[in-house]
Amino acid sequence: MLAQPPTCITELQTLAERSRSGADGAPRLSMKALALLDALLAAPETAGLSSISQLGERHRVNPSSLTRLARALGFSGFKTFQALFRESLASSAFYSTRAERLLDFGETPRTSPATSQDQALWQQEMTNLSATVENLDSTVLEQVTKAIIAARRLHVIGLRASFGAAHYLAYYLDYLRKDVQLISPSAGVGIEQALPLDEKDLVIGIAFRPETRASLDYCRLALEQGASLVALTNHPGSQLAALTDRCLVAPAEGPFFFNPMSSLFLLVELVLSRVARELGSEAVASIRQREALIARFGIE
Repeated sequence: MLAQPPTCITELQTLAERSRSGADGAPRLSMKALALLDALLAAPETAGLSSISQLGERHRVNPSSLTRLARALGFSGFKTFQALFRESLASSAFYSTRAERLLDFGETPRTSPATSQDQALWQQEMTNLSATVENLDSTVLEQVTKAIIAARRLHVIGLRASFGAAHYLAYYLDYLRKDVQLISPSAGVGIEQALPLDEKDLVIGIAFRPETRASLDYCRLALEQGASLVALTNHPGSQLAALTDRCLVAPAEGPFFFNPMSSLFLLVELVLSRVARELGSEAVASIRQREALIARFGIE
């Protein structure tokens, strides 16, 4: 056990390299322990948010192996070891850390043919899509659908990487019902847009790790005002998920430098389809009204 454990992910990465090369003072880790450490560093968001049993199952090791690894690296136990990953999720180095790990020790090493890397990414995305559908809670989806239809006003917020999905969802929900607003700070208006909300209104928050603070603040303020919240996220242990019981999860694992988004867009499509089916003829009438407007003004 080291006298002083690493204090950040960068130090942990360096320590892993020193152990691999057999440097003086570095912990002596077995090949299996090094492989486990590399896998954890390659997916810091999973390492930071999963339970020890979930990580053991994911990496096909006994949870005690994770505890032994943590202690070998100088930590008092698994929780203090995991805290290092959780702290990194809130830092600005989230993506660079993931990219470095993937390039150096992860699932897409530079020595692999580009076609192999592409195939690995495609296969993992297919796994994400399948997991989204297989793990979908039909009861929660039904609750979300009814909440979207019943709400007086509907705000959709998803910033940075999640903005594309938020725009897509808000755009097509506006085809299906009235009073849908996409929340964007681009016009100089931000969190204060939640102030008029009350118990008759609904906010759909979209946030993938690392979660954008502005999105979380908006959702928290909306809840304080009495509005309901639906969360779309890539991890059930996310901060956004903790704010509501109506949470839909789109797994986003894989050898990609940024957040894989295919599963999120699938989840958005599932929500839109369910809302349209539930509205039935009302949805058709609303869509036709929008199409007539587009045709009238020649909007392309």
